[in-house]
Amino acid sequence: MADEPPDTSRRGLRVLVVDDNRDAADSFAALLQLLGHRTTVAYDGPEALRAAAAEPPDCAFLDISLPGMDGYELARRLRADPGLGRVKLVAHSSYSDARHTERAAAAGFDFRLTKGADPAELEGLLTMLQKIMDLAETTEQLARQNVALADQTKELLREVKEDLREVRQDVKELKDEIREIRDQKDPPAAKDG
Repeated sequence: MADEPPDTSRRGLRVLVVDDNRDAADSFAALLQLLGHRTTVAYDGPEALRAAAAEPPDCAFLDISLPGMDGYELARRLRADPGLGRVKLVAHSSYSDARHTERAAAAGFDFRLTKGADPAELEGLLTMLQKIMDLAETTEQLARQNVALADQTKELLREVKEDLREVRQDVKELKDEIREIRDQKDPPAAKDG
């Protein structure tokens, strides 16, 4: 019987909130915590990069209008870090025009959420992100199981081949014994010279 895939559903996401408006960042993080998520807050790009490297989040809500390094640049730098490849990036901004949409996509954002959006929209996005994370984790676990099964299959095949070699050797020895017995019963006729 095949093993059932393990339940990978987690309670809450690890969320990085990045906004230079401290009140906005802290309030948004508090809302996310009320919704059951674990949050880290950063108030600028360099701090966000350090926080993400220290504990990779599942997703990051990035303000676009950050001083020094805007949200687009921050997104590009997060995308460039191989250890952060699975982080889902959300452009969390008051911008909603077509130019922002294009720039956000080019910078590597996965989603956009306008600041002050309906809480149901936020919850829907978080639910979808949770499902994406759960599916990714399940996929990785199934991939590891497939590798283990492939290794087991290779080992079994090696054992079957070894057993087959032994059976062939046994059959050869039996044939030789049968030939010897026949030769003893019916010795070959002497050739006349």
